[in-house]
Amino acid sequence: MKVLQFVPSLNAYDGGTATYMQQLTSSLGKLSELHVCALTPVKDFVPLERCTPHNIPLSLMHVGQMKRAWLRLLEDIQPDIVHVNCCWMPQIALVTKWAVQWRKEQQRPMGIVLTPHGMLEPWLIQRNYWTKKFPAICLYQRKAVERCDLVVATADEEKQHLLELGWNQRIAMVQNGIDVRQIVMKSEWKAPRKLLFMSRVHPKKGLELLFQALARFEQCPFRLDIAGSGEESYIEKLKQLVKELGLKDVVTFLGPVYGTAKWELIRQADVVVLPTYSENYGLIVAEALASGTPVLTTTGTPWQSVEKESCGWWVNPTPEEIYSALVDVSNLGDTEMEKMGRRARLLAENDCAIDVKVGQLYQLYLSILVAE
Repeated sequence: MKVLQFVPSLNAYDGGTATYMQQLTSSLGKLSELHVCALTPVKDFVPLERCTPHNIPLSLMHVGQMKRAWLRLLEDIQPDIVHVNCCWMPQIALVTKWAVQWRKEQQRPMGIVLTPHGMLEPWLIQRNYWTKKFPAICLYQRKAVERCDLVVATADEEKQHLLELGWNQRIAMVQNGIDVRQIVMKSEWKAPRKLLFMSRVHPKKGLELLFQALARFEQCPFRLDIAGSGEESYIEKLKQLVKELGLKDVVTFLGPVYGTAKWELIRQADVVVLPTYSENYGLIVAEALASGTPVLTTTGTPWQSVEKESCGWWVNPTPEEIYSALVDVSNLGDTEMEKMGRRARLLAENDCAIDVKVGQLYQLYLSILVAE
């Protein structure tokens, strides 16, 4: 089977989506002839295994050039599956439209799949709804979703939200995954003092909630490192909030961290914190669990299992509940942290294995082709 994955960008600073593609290609490339296309230059891609990388022009100012490059790629590869990732950029909707047109002209079976990666969650749709989302929905986004043969959600809650949205009823659920075997688990645990946030720095991630929770301590027992990139204006706004809340000596902005340094930070942290309002998966949660680092996250993620398996906290995205969880964290000793860390690794091994998830995705590809 020939599979062509399209993603708008594969730069390292794109965070979760780029990391997801690294995990996906390593496993899916074992099962198929895999091609990956983005709008960014191939030289700027994160390292990818078992696939052939491609790019097409980004600029909407030269939409004709972009279309020709995409159609030429389809002609050269002759894919059985075109799998589009992400939403809201007109370019993403265009490659979906052109793939549908090309399939009709060629009169050949070819499945067209979309994974929104949480970008159609209610919280994100409502954000800037009248100024950005509503015009995009009317102009191209709804139609792009309707055109797809299958939409893949990465959590049960996301699947339900997509069904309620009503743009496409052909929806399946396949969780993301990671190659747990390649992740080194930490070897020692200490009473928790060091918190780590490692994700894209974006309003949906709930950092303001975390800061407000930390400010409730009369004398904060934690240090918080923030590793990730984002819009400079928003990061400056967060830094100002840190000052206003008296957390200058508590919070450190590290900027984006990649490669070996990233994994060292995860293992050195006592607890990884993701206080998000909305997350279709939360790859950093899986990575932290595989590293043996307990997690504090919110009901905005599908990670209730961290609470069920006693390897973390899963609370509502409010300052009050995050603070209450942090109080629990501060009362734990070395022995309790080690037990939680070992349970975290076990949860990752049982629930996050990438080969199992990709096998499920491959079966969906087959079902589409059989149906056609």
